[in-house]
Amino acid sequence: MLSPNYLHLRQDNLKDMHNIELLKACKEDRELMGEFLKANRDFIFSIIKHFKGSVEELVSKFRITEDELYQHACIGILTSIRDFDFDRGIKFTTFVVRPILWEINQLLYSDSQSVRLSRGAVELIKRMAEIEESLGYRPAEDEMSELLKVTVERYREIAMFSDELEHYDGMENFEFANKDERSIEEEVTNRLYVKQLLEDPMFTDFEKKVMCLVLEDASNNNTQIAERLNVYPMTINRTLARIRSKIESRKSDVKEEKTKIPSKYEREISILAQETKERNENLCIEDITELLDVCGYDTSTYSTRVLYYIRQKASQQGA
Repeated sequence: MLSPNYLHLRQDNLKDMHNIELLKACKEDRELMGEFLKANRDFIFSIIKHFKGSVEELVSKFRITEDELYQHACIGILTSIRDFDFDRGIKFTTFVVRPILWEINQLLYSDSQSVRLSRGAVELIKRMAEIEESLGYRPAEDEMSELLKVTVERYREIAMFSDELEHYDGMENFEFANKDERSIEEEVTNRLYVKQLLEDPMFTDFEKKVMCLVLEDASNNNTQIAERLNVYPMTINRTLARIRSKIESRKSDVKEEKTKIPSKYEREISILAQETKERNENLCIEDITELLDVCGYDTSTYSTRVLYYIRQKASQQGA
């Protein structure tokens, strides 16, 4: 039941989130603020649903409760009202979105939830590979889930990632990173990077053939690759060394170039770099689009290629 004071501040045909007088009063009165949060619970969850997806899916995927989502969103609203400039001419409903999403992301992507989940997924995938290798085949899902000591549903979830990553285990040959230290999301994201490498004109046709064979089967050693290409193993060793050298050289050139030429997307890059630093992870293209939209940019003007460019530059800023 809302208090008489709260009802008095309400205006006909005007939603609470647009009611400047009510917002100002909530900033000064903690009891009013509490009523405001309870009265606008539906609005809060509509923000979460619009930008983060189904509440039920979030609860299931990240092993959290609906109340935890609500509480973190409320912290975002409290922060927004505290920092909001009522004289700036910006709608509060626009301003409040990013703080809410920030707090929600803190909940979803903190070390307590998603990191454990990702590492656990990686371990299960490794165990699946060991089981398949020892048996010589992939067991049926019932048998595999029993061997892994997980539910069939959990096995299906992990098997989906396993199938996606199967042909990319060979990336370790290029020393991109230690797979045990990466999340599943980073592994899948790297598929695009590998595709770009294979299309890059800086590599010769022979170098691309070597890369394809490395990625095709992680068990391929340099001698086996050499036999398939009818060359000496030393040739493969030198080729892999050249590939690594070219990749490192490209990274160095990019770092030098970014200090010389200002980008027309400098502000977008700066915003994304800060968000990436705060989340401590790279954002997917959909999240980048949402972030720029929340910050007032017309995202319809950005092509997918431009968004990838912005992400690349933001990552380099944080390096």
